[in-house]
Amino acid sequence: MPNGRNTVSERTESGRPEISIIVPVYQVEKYLNECIDSILAQTFTDFELILVDDGSPDNCPALCDAAAKKDSRVRVIHKQNGGVSTARNAGLDAAQGNWIAFVDSDDTVAPEYLEKMHKAALEMGADFAICSSQCIDETGKTLAGGEHRLLNEFLPQEEVLRRMVVSDFQVPWNKLYRRKLLENLRYPENKAFEDTCLMPDIYARAASACGVWDFLYNYRIVTGSAMHRKTTLKTLDWVEAWYRLFDVLYQNDIRDALCAAYRPILTAVWDIWLHLTPEERKSPRMKEAFAYERTARHRLMQARGVTLKNLWAAVVCAASACSYLDLCRKRAERRQKTT
Repeated sequence: MPNGRNTVSERTESGRPEISIIVPVYQVEKYLNECIDSILAQTFTDFELILVDDGSPDNCPALCDAAAKKDSRVRVIHKQNGGVSTARNAGLDAAQGNWIAFVDSDDTVAPEYLEKMHKAALEMGADFAICSSQCIDETGKTLAGGEHRLLNEFLPQEEVLRRMVVSDFQVPWNKLYRRKLLENLRYPENKAFEDTCLMPDIYARAASACGVWDFLYNYRIVTGSAMHRKTTLKTLDWVEAWYRLFDVLYQNDIRDALCAAYRPILTAVWDIWLHLTPEERKSPRMKEAFAYERTARHRLMQARGVTLKNLWAAVVCAASACSYLDLCRKRAERRQKTT
């Protein structure tokens, strides 16, 4: 990497691709080829695959370059290590497609991943598409318990915002975005839970979305991944991320989802506090986290968001994402009948 700068391989095909797929790459040589192969096997072929080598110390840089030599749709960015947010941001800066998709480098996608979401978004005129996902283990075996949480359905912005409290809507993958949704937006750097931080900003721009029922994304459960690390002050970024989600709901007057959004702020603050040292509990970061909780609680009361129906929705959301989404659909149907 000369002079410490990013090096970017050029796309050899002329013209703008319809879709740009961004894959941040770091220490995943065990799974990377499987991920790349699943993308290159797409039934929809008008795409560019941007592999962002985030200064990986293993054999990943060579694997990325080898993929680019085999397929002209593959572009490679080699950059100094800065974390997954910087990698995704570098990919966004280089992306040329009319649509953007993200895939994590230890995951895989079904052959129809792009085709079905692209077709659904165009047919429904949606700003992004979201598909069902399932978990796989380190060997690639599908784990039991997967649910088709998404239906083949059109979602106006209000319904998109209402469903942000479900994990499927908080991650960058399992979606296909119109390019305009991500213009001038970038992932916050040096933050944990950066996914949840940015998604509310994206959804606030989206006039609509569409769901795709099929399991098209395979999320790999890897021991020792970022989601399974011990609790530290850095974990308090989770509180900030959820507060940003809560704030977007509050600003858009989605009062019936405020209880469901406040609950994880409250539980995260106290759960993290219990796992910190006495010195860490007195830190400015801990005080900031409690301030987020107080502000959210005040706004929840101010918006008169605490009702029996909304409390029940929060309980349902905590117990089952699938049941919460069903509840959202039933409520939406009742609102349509009364208008």
